[in-house]
Formats: sequence, structure tokens, C-alpha cells
Amino acid sequence: ERRFEETFGLERKGFPPAQRQFARAALSELLGGIGYFHGRSLVQAPGQERPVPGPETALFTAVPSRSFFPRGFLWDEGFHQLLLARWDAALSREVLAHWLDLMNADGWIPREQVLGEEARAR
Repeated sequence: ERRFEETFGLERKGFPPAQRQFARAALSELLGGIGYFHGRSLVQAPGQERPVPGPETALFTAVPSRSFFPRGFLWDEGFHQLLLARWDAALSREVLAHWLDLMNADGWIPREQVLGEEARAR
């Protein structure tokens, strides 16, 4: 609680106890949603009739639900990092580095990463 207040200053900004508790729970849920995923995405390339497995890769990312959505979403990650970067800058850099490692030769990062059979099954 002390670190949370030092980082975000909700008490000194006048937020009531119930809202501060809610904010701590939200941060906790975000941290609990961080996962490590590994495998191959299916990639639909121009001229290919069906998607083919891409290169084996890994992704350390925050997800909305590790059991229901076991995959990373680039758009969502930007919002996750607004909070995470204030809480733990080193952890945030690690997550961002994983996303940047997914960039292809054209500078494109796929918006969604479904890595491996288990993720595809969901």
C-alpha cells in the first residue's frame, strides 16, 4: 500500500478509501495477467491459399484473461504499459522488448499473437 501511494499518490489527490482499494485491485489484476507465451503463429502471406506456421517465437505480455484469451494484443498492450511503466519501469521495458522482437523485416508487428496449439484452441 505504501509503494502504491508513493507511485500513484491517490490518497494525497483526495481519492476516498474505496476508490484507492479498487485501484490497487486493478493493478493487481493487471500484474496477474502477465504471462509468457511460446510457439508459432499462423501467418497468411500473399499468394498462399492457407495460413502457414510462422517462426517459433516467445512473448511476455499482459493479457485480458490468461485462461480465456491466452494471446497478446498489441493495441491493449499500449494501454497496459501506461500503468505498468509507472509501477515497474524495468518490467515494462521487458514486455515492450518482446513485442519489438516480433517486428518483421518490413517493420510490421502483428496486432494479435496467438502462439501455439493451446492458444489457438481458445
